[in-house]
Amino acid sequence: MRLRTLILVMFSLWSAESLFSQAPAAPATAPAQPHVSQTPAAPATAAPSQPQAGASSSVEQESVPPLVPGTPPNVPVFQFHFRAAFMLTPAMVAAIQSTSLNARKSNSNSSSGKDSSPAWKDPILREVSLASPLGIKIQGEQLVAIIVFMPVELVKKSLTMLVQSQIYARSPDDSIQMNTSVHTIRVPLGTLFYYYPLGGDSKQGAPVAIEILVDQK
Repeated sequence: MRLRTLILVMFSLWSAESLFSQAPAAPATAPAQPHVSQTPAAPATAAPSQPQAGASSSVEQESVPPLVPGTPPNVPVFQFHFRAAFMLTPAMVAAIQSTSLNARKSNSNSSSGKDSSPAWKDPILREVSLASPLGIKIQGEQLVAIIVFMPVELVKKSLTMLVQSQIYARSPDDSIQMNTSVHTIRVPLGTLFYYYPLGGDSKQGAPVAIEILVDQK
C-alpha cells in the first residue's frame, strides 16, 4: 500500500511538473500572436510608406522654389571676357590705349603696324554675380599672375570691382620677385577696358596687360 501510495504521489508530482512545464509554452505562443499581428500591420505601415515616399518627393519639389528665392533674383550677373598680353612695347601700349570696341569691330586696327599689335593669349570667359569673387591665372615666359576680381557696385552701366593680385616675375638674375596689391577699378559695361597690374604707359611699355570686356546678363 505504501509503495502504491508512493507511486501515485510521484506520478501526481510528475504530472503537475508536466503541466507547469507546459504552462510557459502558452505565454510563449501568446507573444507570438502579437508578433504575428504586427506583421500584418507592417503592410499597413508599408502602404503609408508609399504615400510617404510620394510626400517626400512633393516636399522636395516644394523645397526647390524657396531655394531659388534664396539667391536674390535682383542680384545682377556679369559675363567677363579676358585676354592677356605680356612684354608690351610702348607702341603696343599706345595702340591699345587708343582702341575702342567699335574700332575693333570695324577693323580699324588694320591701320596699325604689326609691331604695335600685342600677342594676345587665348580668351578666358567667366560669369559671376555681384559681390562674388572671380579668379583668373595668366602665365607668360617670365611672369605668372593670379588675379581675383570681385564686382562690388553697379552704377549707371559702370561696374566697380575690387581687385587683388599676386604676380610672380623672374628677374634678369634669375631670381623671383613677388608683387601683391589690392585696389579698386571701374569698368564700363560693354566697352573694352585695359588693366595693367604692374603699371604701363606709352613711353615705357608694360610687363603685362589684361583686356577686359564685361556685359550684364
